Amino acid sequence: FARVATFGVENIFVTTNMRYVGLVRAQLPQLPADHIIAEPLKRNTGPGMAFETAVLASLFGEENPVIASIPSDDFVGNAEQFVIALEQIAAYLEREPEHIVLPLVTPAAVDPGYTYVRAALAETDAALAPIIEWVEKPDTELCGQMVASGGWFAHTGMYVWKLKTAVAMFQQLAPQVWNLVCRVRDGLAVGNTDAAMQQANELPIISIESLATKLYGAKVGYRADAWNWSDVGKWAVVKELMQHDEKSNASSHNETHFINARNNLVYGKPGKRVVCVGVADLIIVDRGDHLLVCRIDESHNIGSIAEQISKFGAVL
Repeated sequence: FARVATFGVENIFVTTNMRYVGLVRAQLPQLPADHIIAEPLKRNTGPGMAFETAVLASLFGEENPVIASIPSDDFVGNAEQFVIALEQIAAYLEREPEHIVLPLVTPAAVDPGYTYVRAALAETDAALAPIIEWVEKPDTELCGQMVASGGWFAHTGMYVWKLKTAVAMFQQLAPQVWNLVCRVRDGLAVGNTDAAMQQANELPIISIESLATKLYGAKVGYRADAWNWSDVGKWAVVKELMQHDEKSNASSHNETHFINARNNLVYGKPGKRVVCVGVADLIIVDRGDHLLVCRIDESHNIGSIAEQISKFGAVL
């Protein structure tokens, strides 16, 4: 929130799940109540961003503002460059309103968990260039080849577009989802929560890329390396942002002991002593009622694994 506060609270909206609305209000009391967009169900980024767009379209009417859809779990080390970039992109979209802009970064490592795009971006953060090729979550071998070859960039998960362009994109490329999210929006607006939930249950669980954006033609990449961006939604990135010992081990509390161990992350609440002996390259996350242990190079799969496990009543 602090990163975008310079644009004014009247221009900031937060999209979250219904059950977190109270938490958002408590953490952001300065945010107007109607600036919290409450999704009834978790359906991945595709229906989520379609619903967000439908709500904004009803609020703005005939206006056509630039919308920057920004994940909340990102780390941006250079907030000043981030704001400058959004202003540059907004100015570009006023000239080219049919385009959508994807902020991109040079991949620091092989990580199949991202969408990768090829674009002829110059060695400058201000560069904008058409996206030539698009690969969503490649396998590890292909990802390694793309990262090594250069010219491929990782998508940050952010999208910047004109509101009416986003509406038209969903209407044309995902009409069934668009119609459903509009019904959900309208049902919630008149207090018909049961009907809205019933409609929301019909929404597919699908990413925004698979739903619409990979099919949209006028995509432009923006080189965002100067932001010092990282996806904090990935445990490997969380580890890199934390303080390490001399053998690259990191822990969220001081009750962890590393013995002949290297390059591990232990994450959990204080109160439980953890001893790691002779292990390397592990992510260990203690959530109290369950424990996650995986190799760092497999941590990009945790999201999909968590979805599978949640079907059996557990959530990572």
